[in-house]
Amino acid sequence: MKAFLLALATTIALPAVADAQAFTNGSFETANFDPGAFTQLEAGSTAIAGWSIDSGSIDYIGNYWNASNGNRSIDMSGGVAGSISQTFDTVAGRAYTVSFDLGGNGDSGPATKTLDVLATGGVLGSFSAPASTRPSIDYTSFTYSFVASGTLTTLSFLSTTNTSFGPILDNVAVSGAVPEPATWGLMILGFGFTGGSLRQRRRDVAAIA
Repeated sequence: MKAFLLALATTIALPAVADAQAFTNGSFETANFDPGAFTQLEAGSTAIAGWSIDSGSIDYIGNYWNASNGNRSIDMSGGVAGSISQTFDTVAGRAYTVSFDLGGNGDSGPATKTLDVLATGGVLGSFSAPASTRPSIDYTSFTYSFVASGTLTTLSFLSTTNTSFGPILDNVAVSGAVPEPATWGLMILGFGFTGGSLRQRRRDVAAIA
C-alpha cells in the first residue's frame, strides 16, 4: 500500500510538463494585454495565451461586440484573412470532438462569413455564419470531429473571408481530451482504495468462516 501511495504521489506531483500541452483558453479570455474595443494581431503573435497567429491577421475583440462566452472573441479576418492554431496532447487513434461558436462581422460584406477547421491528420471542415449587426452578434454552435494521428495535435481555424470583416470565433472546446495527471491520480486513488476495501472484506469473511 505504501508503494501504491508513493506512486500516486509521484503521478500527482509531476503534471507540469503534461499540463503545458493541455488544450486551454478556448474562449480567448486570457492574453498578455487588454484589447480594449479590439486590437489587430499579425502573423507570429502569441499574445493570446495558448494560441498562435499563423497567417494574415486577426482582430482580438474586447468590448466592440458581445462574445458568446465570457468577454472576448476573435474576428478571424483582421486586415486580411487570418488563421490561428493551438497544439495539445492527444492519444493516437482516439476520436475527439471540437465545439465552437461562430458569428459574422456585419460592419461590411459579404453577407455570409466562412471558416475552415483542420486538426492534424483530420479532414478539412468548412463552416459559415451570417453577418450580424453589432453590438449584438448572433452565434451558431458547430462541432468538428477528428481522430488523432499522434500524441500531439494541432487544431487550426482559418478564415476564408478575405476582407477586414470576417467570421467571429469564440467558445472553442475539445472533448475526448486526455485527463490531466492530477485527475488520473484521483482516479487511481479511487481504484486503489476500492481494491483494498474488497481485499479487507474477503479477509473478514474468511475469518468469520
